[in-house]
Amino acid sequence: MNNRKFLQITPLKTLVTFFFVAILSFLLYEVLNLEQRVEKNMLDISTSDVLSITKNNANSIKQLLKKSDNYIEDIKGDELLQKRIENKLKLLITDNIQYAYLLYRDKKNTFRFLADASKPDEKALLDQKFDVDSKHWFDIYIKKKTEIIQHEFLKTLSISFIVPILKDNSVELLLVVDFSLKKVENINGIITLMKNGIIAILLISILFLSVLLFQMFSYNKVKKSIFIDPLTQVYNRHYLEEYQDKIELKDYILAVVDIDFFKKVNDTYGHDAGDIVLKKTAEIISHTIRVSNDDIIVRFGGEEFIVLIRKTDGNEQITTSVLHRILINIQEYHFKINIKEWIKITVSIGVNLTPNKSDNFTEAFKLADNALYKAKENGRNNIQIA
Repeated sequence: MNNRKFLQITPLKTLVTFFFVAILSFLLYEVLNLEQRVEKNMLDISTSDVLSITKNNANSIKQLLKKSDNYIEDIKGDELLQKRIENKLKLLITDNIQYAYLLYRDKKNTFRFLADASKPDEKALLDQKFDVDSKHWFDIYIKKKTEIIQHEFLKTLSISFIVPILKDNSVELLLVVDFSLKKVENINGIITLMKNGIIAILLISILFLSVLLFQMFSYNKVKKSIFIDPLTQVYNRHYLEEYQDKIELKDYILAVVDIDFFKKVNDTYGHDAGDIVLKKTAEIISHTIRVSNDDIIVRFGGEEFIVLIRKTDGNEQITTSVLHRILINIQEYHFKINIKEWIKITVSIGVNLTPNKSDNFTEAFKLADNALYKAKENGRNNIQIA
């Protein structure tokens, strides 16, 4: 048993706290990316139908050219065919689709117009050059698949759908649709409202968590003060009352250490001197026992201390040697009770080597206490085993 863990925040509380912090961090990350994700979803929803219609339009144009041996030359040489293709392209024009046109690539790798459904004042001429701004246009001739190019603008979501029209498994024509979607103001307002709401919840949660951690810290601090003897700074009787049932007695030997003739120290030198003796005795015991090995010291009352020594791999001799060191260390120490005077004191120790054989801690203590009285009857300044 690690007695120190009883005075700390429990691992479960710590785990819950960190889990809560992790959730808050995740929510914060989600908030920061909310607008971008909503915008992407809005774009996907808005453009899925457009892409499907554009592909259907490309197939329709290919049907017009099904008897043609040379798509490009036949369109150039047939004004009626040009008109029919442009009429089909005009079917694509909506509030969000302002441009729909048909391109080809000449032998010098220059892209040129074959048909354009734009307004008359914006319409490109036949064979007019079209400037491309990325390698994606050329990739289509290799991939032979629809290419989607997204353009970054401040207030619009704009993309170009480029659908290849193939002949004999080679890309002959490109049907291009420029789709532009204005960011809707009320959607941005909703997103902002959502972000502000979640941030407010986060701030409240962080405040709540801070208060919770402060309360946990304060509770443990107060609880620790209840279990610590203010004079000697070792555990007190309340500690045993609270935790004695949690002590694994099979892992310890139980000893009772009593300062010999302590009343005489108080009567002769005063209670301040008695306090000095108590504090120093507790300090010597604390330095002698193995705190790192979960040995425990408790001021049980007055001049009496309970010491629980953890057994060392079943080696009783090593364990009891700790008590002999306590006896000798106190016996050899000079207690300075004022500027001019030093005194020497001794202790009597009663030991219960097998406290786990008792029904409970109280019964195990009684056996050690009986051994203490035997030590006093034998002249004090000695160790007796129950």
